[in-house]
Amino acid sequence: MHLAQELVAYVDRLATLPDVYLKVRSALDDPDVSIAEVADVIATDPSLTAALLRLANSAFYGYARKIESIQRAVSLIGLEQVHDLVLATSVTAMFSGIRPQRMDMARFWRDSVRRGMLAREVARTLRGVSPERLFVSGLLADAGHLVMYVAVPDLMALVLDTPPGDGDTLPDVERRIIGCDFAEVGAALTAKWQLPVTFGVLIGAQLQPETAGDNAPAAALLNLVSAVATQAGDGSDYEYPLHHRSEALAGITRDEVEAVLPSVEAQMEMMMAVLANA
Repeated sequence: MHLAQELVAYVDRLATLPDVYLKVRSALDDPDVSIAEVADVIATDPSLTAALLRLANSAFYGYARKIESIQRAVSLIGLEQVHDLVLATSVTAMFSGIRPQRMDMARFWRDSVRRGMLAREVARTLRGVSPERLFVSGLLADAGHLVMYVAVPDLMALVLDTPPGDGDTLPDVERRIIGCDFAEVGAALTAKWQLPVTFGVLIGAQLQPETAGDNAPAAALLNLVSAVATQAGDGSDYEYPLHHRSEALAGITRDEVEAVLPSVEAQMEMMMAVLANA
């Protein structure tokens, strides 16, 4: 049986985020940092610069005028949001070179983008929830599976080949066979990356959102969005386990989340293209 932290330690390729992200995060940790200083750090990486400008000029933000400089983009988008978008583009680049056996990476990435975009759009309708933070949390919500497929491929194959019992969910089977579930592993990965604590709390509590304390509404939203996005995807052997209190904790119904899905699907190709070139 394995602990989530053990699985993360096995995966060297996912152990460290790119230097440019670490430099951006270090700059943002300085309370006196200026927009120009953050823009200068981002500008040292041409691919990141291009990716952020594509995002800033996409329908994702919908600004009326074209944004032609990183400093202008940072000014308009905001420092915390820029951090989260730099993180999203950095993670995209890391995931692109990984091809674990028995994992459909094209489907994994499409499902991740759908979940992130849906989380962001729903979060925009609620108070006290950061849309960009939910976007990245949705993008990373299933990253634990990526670690598990790379670290223990034989055990994951056994999970996939095990017929679900009465009332079984995918995390139930994972805990029984591997010793931990994908949410635990995803949270351990964010800790390994030393991301802001909120990401680990949301991803780790997505299956039991009431355990997230003050972040319970956001964790419940992630649970609700993940259930809707999984159902809208290309299919899975298991249904994503919707928690019975997610609607009440998040303050929104599943029907209301599903109503947002068509607008997300309409923008999927745009976002896939933007992130693919990150």
